[in-house]
Amino acid sequence: MGHPNCIVQIVGYKNAGKTTTISKLICALEQRNLTSTVIKHHGHSPVPPKARYDSERFITAGAKASFVEGGGEVSIQLKKEMSLTELLQLQSLVMTVDVVFVEGFKDAILPNIVLLRDQGDLSLMNRSQTIGIVQRECFDVDSKGTAVFLRHEEEAWVSYFVSQIVEMRNEHVQNHL
Repeated sequence: MGHPNCIVQIVGYKNAGKTTTISKLICALEQRNLTSTVIKHHGHSPVPPKARYDSERFITAGAKASFVEGGGEVSIQLKKEMSLTELLQLQSLVMTVDVVFVEGFKDAILPNIVLLRDQGDLSLMNRSQTIGIVQRECFDVDSKGTAVFLRHEEEAWVSYFVSQIVEMRNEHVQNHL
């Protein structure tokens, strides 16, 4: 299939609101008839034991992959470490979408939204390609001209980020015609 039109990384430390932010943006994009997927990286097994019991048994028995389909949903479990590039390639084979959100992979250099819990998270500000910043509480931050929002200003930051994502997607489409 094709490549995603837009990749946006959500960056933040634990409990910064990454999953919530992605969920809000997915809903807002869906209202504009734009499709999305999420690639998430974290240090522990992403497989809920009960939900994928048979898949887990197959993997434990030695299978390198398990594909389960049911009720219009497909679950893929692979026993393989994969780079972000490999995951993006796999995602593009599975389905063409308008936007791919990336959660985790802090070393990746992608257009990103930075979520700050407090001043202890300011090390995340040393990133390039930052679209905007969402702070849990108000504190001074050198945003270098990047839009800054407070977490409770949800309507404002969702609207802003969706407009930025749509613009990035449209530019990508124009560049690949």
